Amino acid sequence: MNISTDLDQVSPDPNKPPSGYEWWYFDGLSMDGTYGFVVIFYHDNPFSTHKIRKLEKDPCKKEFHPAISVSIYRNKKTIYYSFLEFKEDEFNWDKDGLKLSIQNNFFQYDLKGNRFSFEMKLDQELASGHKINGTVKGSGGLSPSSLINSESTDQHTWNLLLPVFDFESELMINGLDGKDHIMTEGKGYHDHNTGNEPMKESFKEWYWGRYHCKDFTLIYYLMEKHGSQQLEAWMIDAENQSVLEYLTEADWSYKTRNWFGLNSARKIELNSPQVSVNIQLKDKIDDGPFYQRFIGDSIVNYNGQVYAAQGISEYIYPENIHNKVFWPLVHMRLRYMDQAPHWVQRSSLMYPWTW
Repeated sequence: MNISTDLDQVSPDPNKPPSGYEWWYFDGLSMDGTYGFVVIFYHDNPFSTHKIRKLEKDPCKKEFHPAISVSIYRNKKTIYYSFLEFKEDEFNWDKDGLKLSIQNNFFQYDLKGNRFSFEMKLDQELASGHKINGTVKGSGGLSPSSLINSESTDQHTWNLLLPVFDFESELMINGLDGKDHIMTEGKGYHDHNTGNEPMKESFKEWYWGRYHCKDFTLIYYLMEKHGSQQLEAWMIDAENQSVLEYLTEADWSYKTRNWFGLNSARKIELNSPQVSVNIQLKDKIDDGPFYQRFIGDSIVNYNGQVYAAQGISEYIYPENIHNKVFWPLVHMRLRYMDQAPHWVQRSSLMYPWTW
């Protein structure tokens, strides 16, 4: 994994090979922990069964599969979910305006002084009748390109554009519990990932997460590769954008198997001479055959002080993306907008069961 904090690398990579992928990830939790969101814009969706089938027929045919996924949480339960894949020409990147659009949804960057800000607009109506409309605005300190810089020959680049930002959101939702008008403030995280080969070729499994403590943000990255490991974590001072501690000792335990056979850990420990971290992945908020998302609790012992924070953790086992046994489940959640919706996606009662 190549890891960076490079603001010059926010643009889509048009030179990705046909088997590559690319996404921009945003998440946030409200100050009281009641609400959370995860929004991902894809230039090329690695979870697309259409993409995988086309590559099986012609590995050299270059065709992008833009998509957007939206998850809104209240009290650690999903109240709105969508995963929509669009035609290639519905993706637009305005390099001068630093604006990425997919149909009616967009985000736009604003770089002024020592602040890095963005505005995101969501506007969707699903076949089930569920809707979302509103904005998320975030702002954080500019990270120097030297903050984190880990280069390798790996085919995946993880660019931490905003390790922490303050956000305010206003969203009108017609979701699981009917109509909601949500106005929240909190802290969030934003990154940009690009790969030049299918994820299953780069690694076997990947744990990663972020926890915003009072004086710093903890970000960890634990990757089981084919024959090696890459275990790294950083405590980043949000005020002066510096790395307070770099941790390379990690252990994960208490593995639990879900209904699809996915076997992932519930406890993660990180250590360095100055720091010990205990993370409990307590509340599962997304669960599938190859991907899981959790609200976790972290306890950080650092310089004689104890810090506690909730945060978002994730796990992926990419080999299962290509296992066609699971594709009927994928097709219930992932809507291909150039085709008629799956019958489950048309049901206001059935579709939320897939969330």
